[in-house]
Amino acid sequence: MVKNTAGPQKQDTGSDARGSVSTAPSSAESSSFAAQSSGYWYGGSGHTPSSVELLNLLRRYRESERRMRSRTRDSMGMGETDLLALRYVLRAHATGALLRQRDLARELDISAASVSVLVDRLIGYGHVRRVPIPSDRRSVAIEPTVSADHEVRQTLSQMHRQMLETVENLTEGEREAVAKFLNGLIHSVE
Repeated sequence: MVKNTAGPQKQDTGSDARGSVSTAPSSAESSSFAAQSSGYWYGGSGHTPSSVELLNLLRRYRESERRMRSRTRDSMGMGETDLLALRYVLRAHATGALLRQRDLARELDISAASVSVLVDRLIGYGHVRRVPIPSDRRSVAIEPTVSADHEVRQTLSQMHRQMLETVENLTEGEREAVAKFLNGLIHSVE
């Protein structure tokens, strides 16, 4: 690096005798740049996001989640409805609830015929099985296989850990604010 020993330099604010335009930013440009600065080098500026910025962040999250679901479906070789159905089956099993095909049809808002085809497909993948319900011989429950539970956990566990860590790093007040925000949005679209 060469050290400037010529003393203080004047800032060029116009053009020189050859007509060259100065590249030094004007004070308006400098203040505009400062206002747009992300705080990359020095941390956050304490800026409170506007309503529009919050909604845009939510949209970005939803798009990121959509891409993640697409990657998950691709890695497991499943369609969107198949993955949703497997999620419901796993959730019911985790809570000890019996899940019948009609329950799954209601959750997915599909017909009885469609859910039957869907369950057959999930059985073909090796993700679920039909098991008899001892108290009702005419009905069967759907439960996940051990391999389905393992595959879903293996595919999604790192992402779930990171999401949980993000939430756990919030203060109680921040969690209350986020819950109020999300509940308000849910209410506004239902």
